[in-house]
Order: sequence, then C-alpha cells, then structure tokens
Amino acid sequence: MAEENAKCACQGGTLTRFIQPILLFSLAESPDHGYDLVQKIAKTDLWKDAPPDAAGVYRVLRDMEKRGLITSYIDPDSKAAREKRVFRITDEGLACMGNWVETLEIYRRGIDQVIGSLRRALGDHPPAGADAPAGSGCCCCAPAGEA
Repeated sequence: MAEENAKCACQGGTLTRFIQPILLFSLAESPDHGYDLVQKIAKTDLWKDAPPDAAGVYRVLRDMEKRGLITSYIDPDSKAAREKRVFRITDEGLACMGNWVETLEIYRRGIDQVIGSLRRALGDHPPAGADAPAGSGCCCCAPAGEA
C-alpha cells in the first residue's frame, strides 16, 4: 500500500509536467545519456529520490527532439551492447528554459495562493488525525480497509 500512497497526487507523486524543465537545465549543464538524466530527475526534491518512469522520460526526450529543443547522437565511446544516445540542448531549448522560468514563477504564485487558502480554511482547527503520519488520514491514502 505504501507504493500506492507514494503515487497519490496529495503526496506529490504526479509531478510529471516538471520533467521537461529539469531535462532542459540538466542538458544546459552538459550533454548526457537518457539513463543519467532519469537519475538526475530522481535526485530533485520533486521526486524524493524515486526515479520517474524511464519510458515516459524517453518519450519526453523524443518529443523535445522533434520540437527542436534538444538534439541527440549515438555515443561513439559507448561500450554498452545497445547503442547509447547522448542528448544536447539547442538554442531553441535555451529559449524554452526562459519560458519555463516565467511559467514556474506563475505556478509558484498560484501554489502560494492555494497553500494560503488551505491554511486559512484549516484555521485553528487541525483536521482529524493531524498527529498521524502524513497522508494516513486522507481518503485516497488511508490504509487498506479504512477508506
């Protein structure tokens, strides 16, 4: 059941929309292989050391390449049995990073507004079971048989 709880939206488990900006800043730092990019995403606070679905990341990378945000090439130094692709950011990708900064600033203001509204709604009356572990009292994260 713990694995199911980790994927619940109220636990922050559905943040896939943030994969693209993480890929962009990672590739702005240096070209990299897809596997290493998946590991970098997992190390961000948004993923809490839980790697995203690798197939999903590769889909995003292919889409970004089609849109001209990144390019890729086969790593000539790869010793792996299967050819490894190296991804690199383009000028269009750098411009897209600027758009992401603006978009994320807007998201942050919206998130701050929602947090403030949630805190005001809670007032001085914490929800039932507030002393329980995070997520344990939520209808979508309750232990089996309690929801």
